Amino acid sequence: MNPTKKRLWLNLALLLVIAGLVAFIATREEDTSELHATLYDPAIGDEAREVIIHAEGRPDVVLKQEDSSWKVVKPSQFIADTAKVHHLFTLLSEDAESHYALEDKDWARYGLDKNRLSVSFNGVTIIFGNYNEVAHKRYLRKGDTLYLVEETVAGMLKRGEDAFRPQARPVLTPLQGSQ
Repeated sequence: MNPTKKRLWLNLALLLVIAGLVAFIATREEDTSELHATLYDPAIGDEAREVIIHAEGRPDVVLKQEDSSWKVVKPSQFIADTAKVHHLFTLLSEDAESHYALEDKDWARYGLDKNRLSVSFNGVTIIFGNYNEVAHKRYLRKGDTLYLVEETVAGMLKRGEDAFRPQARPVLTPLQGSQ
């Protein structure tokens, strides 16, 4: 066999290897469930209809979806600010940097031994624990699992029902002499 034919067969073999690798990469399915753990729970369902917020020292706040809007129904009643309710729901899609089974952990170490601050979506409760100053993330507990999450709703939850009151829009008036 002359050198040209050898090179042709070698190139053909390399082409087949490359085609096999491309086919393998294109057809394999990656398991991303461990890479992107979130606080969403299938028990919540496709659509949350009730949210209960517990903040120690304040009355529990109950929000319910009625028709196309969210209403605070306890401790008082008013139509909730839609943007603030949407902000609350971002908690369910936050990426958990890490999560662990809590079965043999000291819950008090993470501030998760008592329910001082929590939110429940359709009965699925997420308890807020200590803030980790090093990671700039908060420890959260859902069921028997500890999550470390960068969340932005704890401050809002601590404010109680006032956090969901619609803000009065400022009335803009033209300045004198600018007509």
